[in-house]
Amino acid sequence: MSALAEAAFRAKVAVGGRSSSAALRGFLAADVEEPTALEARSRRRAAALARFAIERSPFYRDYYTGHGFRPSDLDDPDAFEALPLVDKQMLREHHDAVRTDEATPRTSAVSSTGGSTGLPLRILRDLRFPARALEWRLLSWWGVSPADDRAIVTRHMHAGLDRARHTASWWPSRRIQLDAFRIDDDAVRAFAEEWARVRPRFLLGYGGGVLELVRRIERLGLALEPPAAVAVTAAPLAPGTRAELEAALGAPVHDHYRSAEVPWLAGECLAHDGLHVLADVRRVEVLDDDDLPAAPGVEGSVVATDSTNRVFPLIRYRLGDISSLLPGACACGRTLPRLGPIVGRSSDAVRLPDGTTIAGALGHVFDDAPLSVRQFEIVQAADASVTLRCIPGEDAEAGIARAVGRLREALRDQVPVRLELVDEIEQVGGKMRFIRSAVREA
Repeated sequence: MSALAEAAFRAKVAVGGRSSSAALRGFLAADVEEPTALEARSRRRAAALARFAIERSPFYRDYYTGHGFRPSDLDDPDAFEALPLVDKQMLREHHDAVRTDEATPRTSAVSSTGGSTGLPLRILRDLRFPARALEWRLLSWWGVSPADDRAIVTRHMHAGLDRARHTASWWPSRRIQLDAFRIDDDAVRAFAEEWARVRPRFLLGYGGGVLELVRRIERLGLALEPPAAVAVTAAPLAPGTRAELEAALGAPVHDHYRSAEVPWLAGECLAHDGLHVLADVRRVEVLDDDDLPAAPGVEGSVVATDSTNRVFPLIRYRLGDISSLLPGACACGRTLPRLGPIVGRSSDAVRLPDGTTIAGALGHVFDDAPLSVRQFEIVQAADASVTLRCIPGEDAEAGIARAVGRLREALRDQVPVRLELVDEIEQVGGKMRFIRSAVREA
């Protein structure tokens, strides 16, 4: 983007985006807040939201009082972590009762999950919160300006009048898009032509969609001018996949964590040492199988609270993902807590004949040789047998052989394990998964 276009964008924000600019200043200050003070503020905000919900949401009133809680109990922030969890099925069944009396057409808008791992879920976003400033916060970590032209590879496509309004809203910054559900040769050629015309500084997309894009670009003999940064989400980012994307795009790749229900949860900084949780507005817990806090470095179920949504509160909401809270501090100087990699979804699991379920741990079979594969998946057939499908990377033979051994050991030789070397692994709508199983949960 030219200096003139950048100035025009800044002037536009100064007129119509003052709340976002003010919020961004507060977010950047929180990035380096003293950790104990930040943790205390996070707990107070989460408890205050829970008290608001028990008073103003019919669902939370009945749910919390049914578990013995009174509004005054939430005056103590320590009571927050004793609250019962909420999951997708509850929100789906009690949608109208979850919304509070602050939900109006002016204060709220519908947002839906894609339903790639089950039935879609509709929630309400609180339009009073300047959510775009959370994205700007991450962009600042990656050396990108919100005014920069960008390319997008997701399922959220704008078309017709909606696209014209979207284009106008971001003028003079330009945006080109590729539908993650329709990545074919013709679409990629058209996208590459737009890329050459716009020359975006930033590429944002589903990890699997971006991976499919760069592989087709290479196969078609095309080229993309390197952007300044790439950000991916909605899929586990294995080291081999990151290396492939960075080599193909000529730019650093940054992982970040977001969902339709709770957008902008966490993201990597330039150190690439875990994902910094936006803890001033998002409270993230990692719980063990007994729904108790998992020890630092131990993987468990991710539970999130959005402290900014008062129209459709999401409090101790089980996202269905598996990760860990990392100990220690990041070299970048930010004091925000950090999550480890999102290693998969709790619903993605291998199920053994003795009733054992193994989920996130299998995403680590290549940890001692991460670049020996560009991509892999573990597929369990209906007869419980398991296939490790791999796209070979560097020094593949020894690394893959060790991974097969680790997989057999993890499955305790209860089911047959075979290896399949492949040239490609299909993704659905740009979202990658480490584990796919045809064995139904008992």
